[in-house]
Amino acid sequence: MKKTLNIFSNEKMKNFLVTIFSKYETIFMNLGEIDYDVQSSKPNVVILNENKDINLINFKNLNSNYLIISSLKNNDIKQIKNLKILRAPLFVNHLKNKVDNFIQNIKVQFHDITIHNERLINLKNNSFCYLTKSEIDILTFLLIEKETTKNFIKENILNIKSNIDTNSLESHLTRIRKKMNNINTIVKIHTKSEKLRITI
Repeated sequence: MKKTLNIFSNEKMKNFLVTIFSKYETIFMNLGEIDYDVQSSKPNVVILNENKDINLINFKNLNSNYLIISSLKNNDIKQIKNLKILRAPLFVNHLKNKVDNFIQNIKVQFHDITIHNERLINLKNNSFCYLTKSEIDILTFLLIEKETTKNFIKENILNIKSNIDTNSLESHLTRIRKKMNNINTIVKIHTKSEKLRITI
C-alpha cells in the first residue's frame, strides 16, 4: 500500500509535484486548505513560491510532520523553531531523497503515545516497547485514520486476500494491545464486528 503524502502548493505546481512523488498516494491541496488538527499526524509538504504564500500559513500550528520547501528570499519563517525547511531550487533527485527521508522519520502521535524508531513510546511516563514492522504498519495506520475495517488492514497492510481464512491480524492486534498495556497508555484499540477503532 502506498503511503499518503499531503502536498500544499499553488495549482501551477500540481502536475509536476504529483509526477515526481508518484511513489506516494498524493493528496494535492491549495495552501489555504491546511487543517492543522486533521493533517498534523500525517506527512505534509508545503511549497512556498511567492511572498503572498506566507500569509496563507499559520506557521505556529505546524509541527515536525510538515516539510516546507521554499524558494523565497524572505527569511521570516526561520524564526519558527522545529520547522523542517528546504531551500529551493533543488535537483529533482535531491528533492525526492529529502522527502523520502522526511517521510521515513515521521513521528506518529496520538494523545500520550508516539511511534518513532520502531518504538511505541508513552510520552507521559517515557516507557516504551519495540514494535515489529507489521505492528508499526497496523498501529500507525490506526493512529492516523482512527477507524478502519479488519478486511482493509488484511488486504492493504498485511497483503492477505479477503477469501483466505487466517488469524494473523488477530494475533497482531493481541500483541499490539499487550504492548500498549505494558506502557500504560490511555489509548485503546476497540473491535466491534469487523470494525477497528482507536480511542482514549
